[in-house]
Amino acid sequence: MINNLVEMDEDGDPDPSTIIPFIDGGTEGFSGQARLILPRITSCFECSLDAFTPSAAVPLCTIAETPRIPEHCIAYAFVLQWPKEFPDKKLDADSPSDMKWVYECALQRAEKFGIEGVTYMLTLGVVKNIIPAVASTNAIVSAVCVNEAMKVLSFCSQSLNTCKYFSMLYVLLLVWSLN
Repeated sequence: MINNLVEMDEDGDPDPSTIIPFIDGGTEGFSGQARLILPRITSCFECSLDAFTPSAAVPLCTIAETPRIPEHCIAYAFVLQWPKEFPDKKLDADSPSDMKWVYECALQRAEKFGIEGVTYMLTLGVVKNIIPAVASTNAIVSAVCVNEAMKVLSFCSQSLNTCKYFSMLYVLLLVWSLN
């Protein structure tokens, strides 16, 4: 618990000299977020988990009956076909032979439904739930985190009091409008 890291004064208020600020940032594709967490002052990390976008789940009936995109074919291979083919063996996403089997099964499924785009790298990404990073999004979120650290260390400006969410599309439009 982060809140246990802050000492309280005799009135029950946090002692400012004992507060250790935490700066959190992360990216997912073209989106990112940055925030400053001050224990007992701002909301804690656990309190703000609902603000994150939940991962989109694909209905099993889509995967099994009507795949529309390469990811559906890959999910079909490792969610439905792997347990049928190998009931006593858990899929090892780090095993080249296991992933080759999933890729080939997904490729057959995609060909059956006329879906293009199943690649070995996409198969790894879907099975391991890897979301590609975008360098410019990472750079912006890193800059915001460093900016927050500078503000906390130097008291030069007011710190973030909420979580800031970024979209590269928004940032690109903002930069374009300034030119």
